[in-house]
Amino acid sequence: MGFKINGNRLREARRYRRLTITSLSEKTGVSKQMISRYERGTAQPGLDVFPKIVKILQFPIDFFTGINKFDYKDEGTYFRSRLTSTQSEKMPSETYKKATGLVRDMFGEHIEFPPLFQKEITPKSPKTAALKLRHLWNLGDKPIKNVLQLLERHGILVALVNSDSEKIDAHSGYVDINQHRYYVVLVDANSTTFFRQQFSLTHELGHFILHSNSIKPQSLDAQEYRQMEKEADEFAAEFLLPAQAFKNSISGNLMNLDEYVRLKTKWYVAASAMVHRARSLRLINADQYLRLQKRISARGWRKQEKLDGIINPSKPQLLHESLDLLEGANILQARELSGILNDKYGVAFPTEILAQVIGVPINRFKADIVQLKNHH
Repeated sequence: MGFKINGNRLREARRYRRLTITSLSEKTGVSKQMISRYERGTAQPGLDVFPKIVKILQFPIDFFTGINKFDYKDEGTYFRSRLTSTQSEKMPSETYKKATGLVRDMFGEHIEFPPLFQKEITPKSPKTAALKLRHLWNLGDKPIKNVLQLLERHGILVALVNSDSEKIDAHSGYVDINQHRYYVVLVDANSTTFFRQQFSLTHELGHFILHSNSIKPQSLDAQEYRQMEKEADEFAAEFLLPAQAFKNSISGNLMNLDEYVRLKTKWYVAASAMVHRARSLRLINADQYLRLQKRISARGWRKQEKLDGIINPSKPQLLHESLDLLEGANILQARELSGILNDKYGVAFPTEILAQVIGVPINRFKADIVQLKNHH
């Protein structure tokens, strides 16, 4: 007797765990051809094999046997380092994006979320778009203290997830669930300081504003992709460090790295990003820029800059606060969430995924096994 499993789900769980067909075949003792057939749906694992698959991949049984009860479209992901990151490093993001979108869709039945910013900004030159968006969001030319909060206020979903990748700081893209569109930004939970996070998030905002309605990231060749990344960087630099205000804030010598450190506490941007900005605004020449880069390396600032520790990286609030509200109103409990998502959408996610995309500790999802005795 075979077990009826959904081949697409098996592939998704395997990719989420970053296993190749070969490595799953070695761990289960089943041939590569057979694993491939399970995924294509032309064969079913027997009752001797299926429990092994569940144990290795650590997804609920219902995940493998369920089928989608919703229309879903993933419109592609903008990776900050697609050119260097491997396929396996990117695979978990598809699952994280879907989970974030489904949680938001479900919570949206009870919670009034900020609407997603949808105004078309033209022309699409990075600099003009950044200035227009600052104007639309009433930011003037002031420093932005917290980009993450700004994104959430305008309906963009942000989740901190373990991408387990040195190369991926952040990535983003649209997901469509039953005709509702959500824009999801995934930030690596471990790779970044607050100051770098500010730039990574603004880079993803750049993709959202400049590219997300017109460019499918999968369709680009390497050179086009590089160009798109460059535009997102230019947008981020202009948005975080508006040219005139940035120039006016400089009071010391731009060949002295301590001047950039001082400016960090004003602009909330990494010193290395400001060195880059100084060069693009021609405040320093190419030779000076190279000398500064060498000093940054010599001081070991590629990993950690001076003053990096003064502010902790931001944490998303939207989904976390929504769960708190729903629990407080007795609409649902965290431990019921996986079951509710399974009933409604046909997807039973592991609680580790739900905990990450909502931004709460995993023990929030555990059922209370021991309770106080009821003495009458």
